[in-house]
Amino acid sequence: MRKLFILCWILLAATAHASDSLQINFTTKTFVKGDTLEFSCKVPDFAALRLLNATLNVWIEDVEKTKRWRFRYPMINGEVAASLMISDKIPDGRYAVNFLVQRGFFKVMGQILDNGKNDTSINYIMIPKNKSASYFDNASVAPDGNFRLKSTLFADSAFFIFSPPKKVRNNYLSIKIETPLDSAFTPVLYETDFITVGDPKMLLSKKTDTSQYVFASEELLDPGLLPTVTVTAKFKSKVQQYNEQYSRGLFQRDDALVFDGIESDQIGRSISVLRYLESKVPGLTIETNEAGQEIAKWRREICEIYIDEFRMDSTSHTLISPTEIAMIKVYRPPALLSSFSGGAGAIAIYTKKGEFATNGKKRHNFIVKGYTRIESVWE
Repeated sequence: MRKLFILCWILLAATAHASDSLQINFTTKTFVKGDTLEFSCKVPDFAALRLLNATLNVWIEDVEKTKRWRFRYPMINGEVAASLMISDKIPDGRYAVNFLVQRGFFKVMGQILDNGKNDTSINYIMIPKNKSASYFDNASVAPDGNFRLKSTLFADSAFFIFSPPKKVRNNYLSIKIETPLDSAFTPVLYETDFITVGDPKMLLSKKTDTSQYVFASEELLDPGLLPTVTVTAKFKSKVQQYNEQYSRGLFQRDDALVFDGIESDQIGRSISVLRYLESKVPGLTIETNEAGQEIAKWRREICEIYIDEFRMDSTSHTLISPTEIAMIKVYRPPALLSSFSGGAGAIAIYTKKGEFATNGKKRHNFIVKGYTRIESVWE
């Protein structure tokens, strides 16, 4: 059955593909680490194919099919051009660059599970990664709890928080969401080309034959999966494991004060996140603004607030219930975690997710992957 599914997928892709329907251009096909892979993709007959708005998936795979890298870009009027800087993490070898055109832009659809309140609408806030601006809107909810957000273009990823139409003390929503771009699909158009990373002469002794390469369904392999490695290490607490798994970049600094919300219930039992921290962090003061909302200050300057490493408004900590918090990291002044920081310190709040989520926990906030930046890194 599995082989039949894969064969059908390949046949569908082959019937969708036409050599004159998708024009791919590279500046060059021979690279070394540190070079930039520049490419463009054009659908000349996009209007007739109803591809006014489409998504280009670029899946790069080594010809031995041991690893796959995935990128995606919005196509407007059938065109897109992008570049990928080749990092030193990419091994020398031959790579298949698969271009797959998918109809439509990025969308977010969801459902309110057990819609006992019979909500007819839902509010949401979207905070793009590394952006100071947020986007607020609402969506209609069908009687069965289903809803669909407006099509939105954003790079990298965004943090979505859903809330009831009427302000409530405790967010009772339990939501699941999905994005069609992350689901299985059959491409409208499909093309494969090959590039080389490293000295072509030195690669002659390696397995770089592309004549037998056939792009197959994603079910053939788990992208990014490496051979199993057994590691023996000292015991680590759950919050240490969480920190290693979910902290990135500047948030991995070892000078942060870390507070555990997984194995300890102190954060969950607190009146608010900031009041909890006020009793734990010397020098941190909590004040109330004109709207009656708590804000954190250090040396009379307002601290930065991050939720799952997304920079938020100084009062956005109220969007997360203390019981939803897995970990808090506090960075003393003059910590600088973003270009917007004034060096007044920062508070990073991490929510429970993955294996660290509480069974049966109602969920109403999500990190959603968007489009790849036009200038990005292949690593």
